[in-house]
Amino acid sequence: MKHVHTFFISWVVTALFVFSAGCSNLPQGETANELLPISTIGILPAQPARVAILPSDTKTKEQLADGAKIINSLLSDYFTGHKDVRFISQIELEGLQSTAPGDALYLAKEAGQQLHYDAVLVTEVTRYQTRTGSAYAVDNPASVAFSLKLLAIESGQIIWSADFDQTQQPLFGNILSSRSIGSGFRWLTAAELAEAGLTKKLNSCPYLMKN
Repeated sequence: MKHVHTFFISWVVTALFVFSAGCSNLPQGETANELLPISTIGILPAQPARVAILPSDTKTKEQLADGAKIINSLLSDYFTGHKDVRFISQIELEGLQSTAPGDALYLAKEAGQQLHYDAVLVTEVTRYQTRTGSAYAVDNPASVAFSLKLLAIESGQIIWSADFDQTQQPLFGNILSSRSIGSGFRWLTAAELAEAGLTKKLNSCPYLMKN
């Protein structure tokens, strides 16, 4: 069963790559500068982006918090076996000597300097809407958006960045959906959509791609 799941996610990654290349209304960009001698990388816990949310909108707040937890788990799975990558714990973050007002990039720089990393990855979740319905019939599809930024600590510059913003399209709206091998088209969960996007984006980074 695990083999089937891995195969399906691999197909979704491929489909998202082709689909995003032809759709200008889905902003998914990567930037990378000349490679630097980066040896050690710290991973900040993913966190909800600082977006405007009404105080009464508890649903969106909960969705973003849940999305950050899921993406943290996916990051952990992705980086298993990366010997030069280490996750920065909440305890370590609390121990940082920082007066920053919660700015993610400032926190990344503080963490990198005090914990001695060459670079730190920042992940912010801007949307995480779960699928409403089942794998074969939905009222609302999964919709996920997040950003990734790799900060070089010595220079303070962002040396790589990527954005993922995707809402699964229905079969009649996306011809690629009919090209699934095996079980045919089905509606992804938000976690599956996030996994496909995160894998694609991280594999496009020369500092973070799997060997």
